[in-house]
Amino acid sequence: MFWTDLTSHACTTYATREYTARLVNIPSYYNRRVEACMAAPVKIHGVEYTPKWCEDHGPNNVIGHWEVNQHEPDCASYWIWYKDFGCISPGSGQRRIEHYLENIPSGGDWKEFCATTPASFRGMHFTGAQFCFNKNQATWGHWVLDDESCK
Repeated sequence: MFWTDLTSHACTTYATREYTARLVNIPSYYNRRVEACMAAPVKIHGVEYTPKWCEDHGPNNVIGHWEVNQHEPDCASYWIWYKDFGCISPGSGQRRIEHYLENIPSGGDWKEFCATTPASFRGMHFTGAQFCFNKNQATWGHWVLDDESCK
Protein backbone atom coordinates (compact mmCIF):
# COMPACT_ATOMS: atom_id res chain seq x y z
CA MET A 1 0.00 0.00 0.00
CA PHE A 2 1.20 3.51 -0.75
CA TRP A 3 -0.09 7.07 -1.09
CA THR A 4 -0.62 8.82 -4.41
CA ASP A 5 -2.07 12.15 -5.56
CA LEU A 6 -0.99 14.10 -2.47
CA THR A 7 -2.77 17.47 -2.80
CA SER A 8 -2.68 20.61 -0.70
CA HIS A 9 -5.97 22.41 -0.09
CA ALA A 10 -7.19 25.51 1.71
CA CYS A 11 -5.93 26.86 5.00
CA THR A 12 -8.35 25.68 7.69
CA THR A 13 -7.12 27.53 10.76
CA TYR A 14 -4.08 29.53 11.93
CA ALA A 15 -0.90 28.14 10.24
CA THR A 16 -2.75 24.95 9.24
CA ARG A 17 -3.50 23.54 5.79
CA GLU A 18 -5.53 20.50 4.77
CA TYR A 19 -3.95 17.83 2.57
CA THR A 20 -5.47 14.75 0.95
CA ALA A 21 -4.06 11.69 -0.78
CA ARG A 22 -5.34 8.39 -2.10
CA LEU A 23 -4.14 5.08 -0.63
CA VAL A 24 -3.64 2.55 -3.42
CA ASN A 25 -2.52 -1.04 -3.89
CA ILE A 26 -4.87 -2.28 -1.17
CA PRO A 27 -5.89 -5.92 -1.80
CA SER A 28 -9.50 -5.96 -3.07
CA TYR A 29 -10.55 -8.54 -0.46
CA TYR A 30 -9.16 -6.46 2.43
CA ASN A 31 -12.04 -5.16 4.55
CA ARG A 32 -10.09 -2.94 6.99
CA ARG A 33 -9.18 -0.18 4.55
CA VAL A 34 -9.91 2.71 6.92
CA GLU A 35 -7.70 1.18 9.63
CA ALA A 36 -4.92 0.70 7.06
CA CYS A 37 -5.35 4.31 5.97
CA MET A 38 -5.19 5.64 9.54
CA ALA A 39 -1.94 3.73 10.17
CA ALA A 40 -0.14 4.68 6.94
CA PRO A 41 2.08 7.77 7.25
CA VAL A 42 2.76 10.21 4.43
CA LYS A 43 5.66 12.66 4.23
CA ILE A 44 4.71 16.35 3.96
CA HIS A 45 7.46 19.00 4.14
CA GLY A 46 9.91 16.24 5.10
CA VAL A 47 7.86 15.17 8.15
CA GLU A 48 5.78 11.99 8.42
CA TYR A 49 2.13 12.39 9.41
CA THR A 50 -0.67 9.87 9.85
CA PRO A 51 -4.13 10.93 8.64
CA LYS A 52 -6.56 12.76 10.88
CA TRP A 53 -9.42 10.90 9.18
CA CYS A 54 -10.03 8.59 6.22
CA GLU A 55 -12.86 7.98 3.75
CA ASP A 56 -13.45 4.56 2.19
CA HIS A 57 -14.87 4.81 -1.34
CA GLY A 58 -13.92 1.23 -2.24
CA PRO A 59 -10.72 -0.59 -3.25
CA ASN A 60 -7.98 1.76 -4.48
CA ASN A 61 -10.13 4.74 -3.51
CA VAL A 62 -9.42 5.33 0.16
CA ILE A 63 -8.81 9.03 0.84
CA GLY A 64 -6.68 10.22 3.74
CA HIS A 65 -7.02 13.72 5.20
CA TRP A 66 -4.29 15.58 7.08
CA GLU A 67 -4.26 18.91 8.87
CA VAL A 68 -0.65 20.09 8.78
CA ASN A 69 0.30 22.89 11.17
CA GLN A 70 4.02 23.12 10.41
CA HIS A 71 5.78 24.93 7.57
CA GLU A 72 2.57 26.60 6.33
CA PRO A 73 3.49 30.32 6.31
CA ASP A 74 0.77 31.18 3.78
CA CYS A 75 -1.77 30.16 6.44
CA ALA A 76 -0.35 32.36 9.19
CA SER A 77 -2.54 35.35 10.01
CA TYR A 78 -1.28 37.92 12.52
CA TRP A 79 -2.51 40.77 14.72
CA ILE A 80 -1.67 44.43 14.07
CA TRP A 81 -3.02 47.81 15.19
CA TYR A 82 -3.18 47.13 18.93
CA LYS A 83 -5.72 49.43 20.59
CA ASP A 84 -6.22 49.78 24.34
CA PHE A 85 -9.73 51.16 24.93
CA GLY A 86 -9.05 51.58 28.65
CA CYS A 87 -11.31 50.53 31.48
CA ILE A 88 -14.71 49.17 30.47
CA SER A 89 -16.31 51.41 33.11
CA PRO A 90 -15.20 53.02 36.37
CA GLY A 91 -14.87 50.36 39.07
CA SER A 92 -15.28 47.45 36.63
CA GLY A 93 -11.80 46.03 37.24
CA GLN A 94 -11.61 45.21 33.52
CA ARG A 95 -9.85 46.66 30.48
CA ARG A 96 -10.82 46.28 26.79
CA ILE A 97 -8.19 45.60 24.12
CA GLU A 98 -8.71 45.18 20.35
CA HIS A 99 -6.44 44.08 17.52
CA TYR A 100 -6.91 44.07 13.75
CA LEU A 101 -6.34 40.65 12.12
CA GLU A 102 -4.17 40.72 8.98
CA ASN A 103 -3.32 38.11 6.32
CA ILE A 104 -6.42 35.90 6.49
CA PRO A 105 -5.89 33.46 3.61
CA SER A 106 -8.19 33.72 0.61
CA GLY A 107 -11.29 31.65 1.31
CA GLY A 108 -10.39 31.37 5.00
CA ASP A 109 -13.09 31.57 7.67
CA TRP A 110 -12.45 34.87 9.45
CA LYS A 111 -14.06 33.61 12.67
CA GLU A 112 -11.82 30.53 12.75
CA PHE A 113 -8.64 32.49 12.07
CA CYS A 114 -9.59 35.12 14.66
CA ALA A 115 -10.22 32.45 17.30
CA THR A 116 -6.94 30.60 16.60
CA THR A 117 -4.36 33.29 15.78
CA PRO A 118 -2.16 33.69 18.87
CA ALA A 119 -1.60 37.09 20.45
CA SER A 120 0.77 38.40 23.11
CA PHE A 121 0.39 41.76 24.85
CA ARG A 122 0.58 43.28 28.34
CA GLY A 123 2.80 40.36 29.41
CA MET A 124 0.13 37.75 28.58
CA HIS A 125 -0.25 35.17 25.79
CA PHE A 126 -3.55 34.13 24.20
CA THR A 127 -4.27 31.31 21.73
CA GLY A 128 -6.79 33.56 19.97
CA ALA A 129 -9.23 36.38 20.56
CA GLN A 130 -11.88 36.09 23.26
CA PHE A 131 -14.46 37.64 20.91
CA CYS A 132 -14.31 38.25 17.15
CA PHE A 133 -16.23 40.64 14.96
CA ASN A 134 -16.22 41.92 11.41
CA LYS A 135 -16.47 45.67 10.85
CA ASN A 136 -16.06 47.45 7.49
CA GLN A 137 -14.87 44.19 5.88
CA ALA A 138 -12.10 43.88 8.49
CA THR A 139 -11.70 41.30 11.25
CA TRP A 140 -11.10 42.44 14.80
CA GLY A 141 -10.23 40.50 17.94
CA HIS A 142 -11.50 41.70 21.29
CA TRP A 143 -10.18 40.88 24.78
CA VAL A 144 -11.50 41.86 28.20
CA LEU A 145 -8.80 41.61 30.85
CA ASP A 146 -8.86 41.88 34.60
CA ASP A 147 -7.00 45.04 35.57
CA GLU A 148 -6.55 46.28 39.14
CA SER A 149 -6.04 49.85 37.89
CA CYS A 150 -9.66 49.84 36.64
CA LYS A 151 -11.14 49.33 40.11
